[in-house]
Amino acid sequence: MMAIDPVCGMEVAVEPAALTSTVLVADLVNAAAPGRHVGAVDPAEPGVERFWFCGRGCMLDFGDEPSRYLDPAFTPSGM
Repeated sequence: MMAIDPVCGMEVAVEPAALTSTVLVADLVNAAAPGRHVGAVDPAEPGVERFWFCGRGCMLDFGDEPSRYLDPAFTPSGM
């Protein structure tokens, strides 16, 4: 299974060793925006989504500004 890194747009393998981050998306201003990047929903934690990253830099950038990278108008820059 593959996921898309919301920061750079790279495909990332969904596996136990992958870099991930969870976000309480309901707290973001663009949570309900149509077309936003959507992560994997955790049924045990309502409103929380998990995102996968190609590297530590993308994960840290995302952690600083998740709303920016989940905004439907954001276009990943690629690596």
